[in-house]
This record gives sequence, structure tokens and C-alpha cells, in this order.
Amino acid sequence: MPRRITFLLVWLALTAEIEGEVFSGKWSTPLTWLGTAIFTPLPGIKFPIWDIAVLATFAVAMTSKGALQDRVRPMITSMKVTLASIGALWLWGVARGGDVRQTMWQLHSFVIAIVLAFLVAATCRTTAHIVSLGKVVLFAAIYRAGVLIVFYFTVARGLDPPLQTLTTHADSALFVTGMLVVIVNAVERRTARAVFCMILGCIVLGLAIKWNNRRLAWLSLITGVVLCYYVLPRTRFKRKINWLMFAMIPIIAIYMMIGLGHPNGMFKPVGMLSTMFGKHADESSEMRDIENYNLVHTLKSNPILGLGWGHEYQEVSFAISIKEIFPQYRFIPHNSVLGLLAFTGLVGFVCTWQLFVVAAFFHASSVRAASSPMIRVAGIVGLTTIATFIFQMWGDMGWNTLSADVLLAASVGVAVRLPILASAWPSQMRSNEERREDPDRGEDRERDDGLA
Repeated sequence: MPRRITFLLVWLALTAEIEGEVFSGKWSTPLTWLGTAIFTPLPGIKFPIWDIAVLATFAVAMTSKGALQDRVRPMITSMKVTLASIGALWLWGVARGGDVRQTMWQLHSFVIAIVLAFLVAATCRTTAHIVSLGKVVLFAAIYRAGVLIVFYFTVARGLDPPLQTLTTHADSALFVTGMLVVIVNAVERRTARAVFCMILGCIVLGLAIKWNNRRLAWLSLITGVVLCYYVLPRTRFKRKINWLMFAMIPIIAIYMMIGLGHPNGMFKPVGMLSTMFGKHADESSEMRDIENYNLVHTLKSNPILGLGWGHEYQEVSFAISIKEIFPQYRFIPHNSVLGLLAFTGLVGFVCTWQLFVVAAFFHASSVRAASSPMIRVAGIVGLTTIATFIFQMWGDMGWNTLSADVLLAASVGVAVRLPILASAWPSQMRSNEERREDPDRGEDRERDDGLA
């Protein structure tokens, strides 16, 4: 039961639609009321129902049989170090006059996501469980893409002036993750059904990425594909991919050159990426540069421990004011990477960033050691999800966006179990007698049934 509730909680967080916050407040779906009810803080306690459900499920799951067995201890330690460092820098910030109320906004979604990662680790103990979690993430991506496509055809296409974007950066991260799931699954399994699902999924998710018009999505997707290729084992199939890539170099070069000169239609991704750099940078990029300068200046004031949580970054260079629409912008900067540095200094940054490094290491190790295609799929997608989250942190408040944090939580939680399933880490094997007594033994049996 805790596992099914965990999957439901992940699904709800990834597909949440809150009144006034989705689709620029111009449209709602039949499920908008549900997301609004679950993710709006309750009066008095200031926490949403979803948070309470995560904590309650975690308490139950940790007492279930097998929750504390066969876990990669360094991964668990890494998660604990992250939470401990956040707590220590919270005390540091409050002791220096930080606003306790603002620390809730700064830390809430990331901290509850780490709790969710512990919950995922406690409930997803076998390959079959991890495959099921992957399906939850994939179906959430398809659902959100489908809703966006309906919104585009029924509302957005007829608006004048047109909307710059249709939904959030976090949805783009979900679309990218879903696309990588079907791509890696098809590469690993190489069945007609897996290839068909990849083509169908890429069409739906690709359209959602295109119409959502987020540059960061294309950058995350390209980086994810490169990471997938890099960690794939050296097999005959990979050698074929090498020859195919070599043959496509002229085509890719021509595509890039045309896209730089005519960034429209099918060449739009190249044009969007080019505006993020150099003299072609647009107003949005220039404002981010000013914010980044302010964050670096803030870090210089205390490079070891930072300001501590509950403080605003120092604004020495001013951009276009957004205080009327976002009064907390100095507490929650768009660039979460530099924000983390400014608020926690080098000590806090290293203690937090090590979580991404350790999780990425164990995912990569699992891919190299695994004999099961689905374990390799889980490891590769887990690795690319961390990269996607880091891009979100750099580009648009990934630290403070719940759905992006939930994707990270799924990746980190899986990294606790995957190396043991891949035989990349020693297992604390239970006795045969314990296995016979386990009431979930039929459900926990490993299967390699794939995503498609």
C-alpha cells in the first residue's frame, strides 16, 4: 500500500494544476480543483495536504519489512548530509536576523522532496518497482503534454497577442524526462513495440516542448541525449550508432548553420539556443546576467558560510523591477545555483551539491554493471534527470519548483537501490526463510517486463 500511495503522490506532484498558476490563468481542466485543494497551504498549519500525505506515508513505509534492507549506505549518508547542512545554514541565517517565514519559501519544496526520496527508496525495492515508477513519470509527462496540446488548439492559438509560453519550465523538464525515458527504453530493448512507443511519445512530447517555447528544454534534451550516448556500454549496437553519427555530421552542421540565420519553423530550436549567449542574448537573458552579478557580489560578502537562509541577496546592480509581481525575488532568485552559493557559501554549497554527484555516480555505476536492460534504462534516465534538474536550477528556480524537485527525488531515491540490483554494490541478502515469510514476495519478485 505505501508504494501505491508513493506513486500517486509522485503523479499528483508532476501533474498538479493550481487555479491561476497554470496556462497563464486563461484555462483550467477538470482536475484543476484537485490540484488547487491538494497543493494550497491549509489555513493555520501553512502546509498543503500533499506534504502531510508524504510525511504520513513515509512514517508508515519506514516500518514496513524490507524498507531498511539492501540500501546503498553512502547514498543514504549523502541525503542525510544534505538535510543536515540545510538545517545548519538555516540556524546560521536565523541567528543573523533572517526572516523565518521567508525560509519556508526558500526551502520548503526541496526539503520535502528529499523526504520523498527517502520514501521512494523505502518503497521501490526491486526492478519491477522501479519500472513502475518510470511508467508513472512517463504517463505524467504524456498527460501534461496532452493537456498542453489541447490548450494550444482550443485557446492559445487564437490569442492576440500570442502567449510567449504556454506552461512552466518545470513542465518542460517533465517533457524532456519523458522523452528520454522512451528513447532510452527503445535503444535498450530494440523491439518493434518499444520503437513505436518512442516515435509516438517523441511526437507528443516534442510538440509540447515546441509550443511551450522554452529554450532550456532544448538544451536539457540535447544534453540528456549526449549523456545517454556517453554512458551506453560499448557494444556492437553502439558502434553502429557511432557510424550513424559520423555520417550525420554534415547534415547536423548544415542544420545548425541554417538555424542560426533563419531561426524559424523546424530550425527554431537552434535560434532559441543562440539567444541565450553572446550578442544575440535577449532581454530575459540580460536580466538574468544582472541577477547573477548581484548573487556573485553577495557571495563575496561571506564566501565560506554565505548569508544563511532567510536573507535577501544584495542588489548592487538594478534590472527592470519585478517587485510588484514577485516581491520575494531577492529571497528566491531565478538562478538557484548561484542563489545556493550566496545563501550557504562554499561549505553549504558543497554539502548540498555532493548529493547530485553521489547520485550520478551510482546511476552511472549501475549502467556499467547491469545485465538487465531495464536497470540500464533506470540508471541512464536517473543520470539525465539530475542533469535536467541542474539546468532548471541554473535557468529558472529549479530548487524552488516542486515538480522539478520531485523528479530529482525519484532519481535520488532510485539511486539508493539500483546499484545493488545491478550488482554494482554488495547486497545485504536476506535468508531464504525470511524470503518465504515475506508477504510481499510475489509483488517484490524482479521482472524485466519493460516500459513497452
